[in-house]
Amino acid sequence: MRREIAVRRTPIRAATAAKAAIAAAAAGGLIVGCAPVKMGAAATVGSERITIGQLDSEVSQLNKAYQPYANAVQLTAAQMPKEVLSWLIRFQVRDDMARAEGLSVSRTQEQQALADIYSQAQAQAAQAGVNNVSLNELAVANGLPPDLLNQLGHYQAIEIAYAENKNGGKLPTATSKVNAITTEFNKAECLTYKSQPVAVNPQFGTMNYSQGQYSVVAAPDTLSRAQGSSSGSSSSGSSPSC
Repeated sequence: MRREIAVRRTPIRAATAAKAAIAAAAAGGLIVGCAPVKMGAAATVGSERITIGQLDSEVSQLNKAYQPYANAVQLTAAQMPKEVLSWLIRFQVRDDMARAEGLSVSRTQEQQALADIYSQAQAQAAQAGVNNVSLNELAVANGLPPDLLNQLGHYQAIEIAYAENKNGGKLPTATSKVNAITTEFNKAECLTYKSQPVAVNPQFGTMNYSQGQYSVVAAPDTLSRAQGSSSGSSSSGSSPSC
């Protein structure tokens, strides 16, 4: 029997605005622009490149990790480059945000954040009748190569550090404070995407900023493009609305 594991492109923030779990991904609209992509880049975040070689290597890692779960995880070869590139972009932007906010996290904080993600994801999977899910399987189900799990812990630890920093050194518990910090965090991250615009090589797709889902998705059909016009590049264009 197929073990159905829902796929989410980014972690869901729990009531503390700091935990993550697995859930169904939401579809959204596209924003397409014309910012250039550097030679040999799968995408650029500001002046930083995510190379095609780096992307190819991580897609290979994801594909290898996927094989033991092929009957459990619904992830196609065509989806893998978009999923992996989405994570590489998110990680870079989150690091840029942390630098702008003066935030740093320790290895212990990263490990705890990853453990929190796994614990809550396991609980949600169990509620759906899926037990004994490994961390690698959850990573694969979300299009994340398992060798990048430490980066996921780092990514989430930054959000926790942000929440603690805004609440006197501890996570907020009052609903009003949680909501306020969550809103502030979302805006700060959105503004980082605006200040460090993302340009995606059209070979891999385009950015989707709908409902805060920072994901690479299939580029719009270009068959109707005027003959002889340049293909340009797929990017954040005028950037997301914050």
